[in-house]
Formats: sequence, C-alpha cells, structure tokens
Amino acid sequence: MVLRVNVRPGEYVGAAPGQGLVVLGDLDRLHVRAEIDENDIARFHSEAGATASIRGRPGTRFGLTFVRVEPLVVPKRSLTGDNTERIDTRVLQLIYAIEPGAAPLFVGQQMDVFINVSDSSQTTARKP
Repeated sequence: MVLRVNVRPGEYVGAAPGQGLVVLGDLDRLHVRAEIDENDIARFHSEAGATASIRGRPGTRFGLTFVRVEPLVVPKRSLTGDNTERIDTRVLQLIYAIEPGAAPLFVGQQMDVFINVSDSSQTTARKP
C-alpha cells in the first residue's frame, strides 16, 4: 500500500536525505520498534512476554511476538520530556510483531511497550 507520496507531477525530483519519494508498506502484519535503555539490556530476554498499548488508551492492550533485535546499540532519538530523562542515553532496538486487536492501528502511531522481566517488574520501552 502507498503510505506517502513526496513528489508531485512537475516537481524537481530530489528527495531530502532519509526521505523517500514514495513510501510503501505492507499493512497485513504490523510491527513495533521498542527501545531498551542500555542499563536494562542485561534484564532483557527474547522469550519474555510483551504487550503494547496505544498512547492515550492504556486500557487497550495488544499482544506482541518477538521478531528480532537490531544488533547495534544507538543513541536515543525519541525524547519524552521527563525531568529525569538523560539525553546521552543509548538504546537497544527490538522489533515485535503486533497481534491484531479490536482497536485500529496506524503506521507511525506511538505505543507504550511493556516487556515482562524475570524479577516480576516491567521494563518500559517507548516506540519513537
């Protein structure tokens, strides 16, 4: 499915870096990219269960299926504005497949991801 068209007839074709002329996507299976703070990486296990909720609708939960880990720890790009948040944080990115739910989801929509850890607490990851 065509998600976005960034060029129109008669325009000069020169896309900005990191921006495609046409953005395509497969909407049959949605994925969410979650970020784990580097201090919490040791607590993460790919077998751990995970759920996600839509920002603004915490009562609506979606089951998640682990897909893969992006193998490179990168600087955090999405900042929440919390007073205790550090801007020099590095994160490990995880990819989860979203199990269909009752509420509609849209590509690019932000979600809160909750990953169960072995000590019964939860690590919260936010999708940028």
